[in-house]
Amino acid sequence: MRMTAAPFLLALAGLLASTAVCAKDAADYSAQELVEALTQRFSKVLLAGPTRDSPRNTAAIVLLEGKGLSLAPQLQSTPTMRVLSKEQLVAEQRSNFLIISQLGQQGPDVMVDYETPNNASFGTLRIQHKDGKLVFKGEDTYRSSGGARATYARLYGGLPCRDGSEMAYRFNYANQFVRSGECPTPRFPTSDSAFEW
Repeated sequence: MRMTAAPFLLALAGLLASTAVCAKDAADYSAQELVEALTQRFSKVLLAGPTRDSPRNTAAIVLLEGKGLSLAPQLQSTPTMRVLSKEQLVAEQRSNFLIISQLGQQGPDVMVDYETPNNASFGTLRIQHKDGKLVFKGEDTYRSSGGARATYARLYGGLPCRDGSEMAYRFNYANQFVRSGECPTPRFPTSDSAFEW
């Protein structure tokens, strides 16, 4: 009985072709999939209330800024993630949110510049596809309460504080160490001074 290599080679070629189709890089994911995965990565921070006594969020809030604004047409709000404009965020007086200022491809990976001011975290994450899932690796990540205060002052500085809002809870707690949703002053401070925030 003479065996030929043709059936084996055909089977091997089919296996390699199917493996190539299944292979995926982070760069192959849509902006929607990447941002949803990012909000899941930060879900503990994004869904928490600003204090233990404040209401918890039911959806992660995403704000696009800078080069991240170009993502807006590619993103849709879902039951677990709301994409807000700066005007919407400020009108709702949100304190727990994710800012994406840039998202772009670097080889097979995706890099994202982010900030979560409610836990004073910001930096750049590398998103990679490994073992069938997206993995986040901190490239340059930092913690800075001064940076968080600067972000809040930039967004809310001089605006009226509204009792019961996330920012009222955060501002009151930071200002007076009280977990009340009552505004400690009628307006948010315009500076990022630790003595005012």
